[in-house]
Amino acid sequence: MLKQGFLLAVTMAIAGLLASGPINAAALIVAQADGSAPGSDNKSRLIDLWRPGDAGQRMNIRGRVTSIDGTPLGGISISIRQADGNGDYTDNYRATLVSDAQGRYQFGTVVPGNYSGARHVHVSVYQDGYQYFSTSILFKDDPNLDTHYEGGTAIFLEESTVNGETIMFGRFDIELTPQ
Repeated sequence: MLKQGFLLAVTMAIAGLLASGPINAAALIVAQADGSAPGSDNKSRLIDLWRPGDAGQRMNIRGRVTSIDGTPLGGISISIRQADGNGDYTDNYRATLVSDAQGRYQFGTVVPGNYSGARHVHVSVYQDGYQYFSTSILFKDDPNLDTHYEGGTAIFLEESTVNGETIMFGRFDIELTPQ
């Protein structure tokens, strides 16, 4: 009964925030009834940079952070930045994610608009005890992929319909090398 009341209160609080206009979901953190972080059991918490009305095709990227021997690394800060759906860099499409205890992370965004060649998402990790990691997520179906771009890893995006909306899904794993 107490758990149901807590969940109802949280749901009403979120509904009140949403009714007041668009919010940056990346700033919204809600604890589960048992005090654990959202997604601590089955999947990592989704940081959603997309806002209703944003231009571009919605996309979700997920992955794992591991050491080179495959050990999952939790608590790793992952910086991402990208152009919006129109190809412009804004603060709305920049965030720092943190991997969960199993090394998992995920974020919602849009397929970046064309900005100087191939579409891309910048990814970097500064972590004590590991070499600096910096790359770009590129997309295999991008017609500009063969346009010169300094490094990166191209991933496949798969299309799926969720609640009547088409969303692209991709996976990008990060492997850190100890110093």
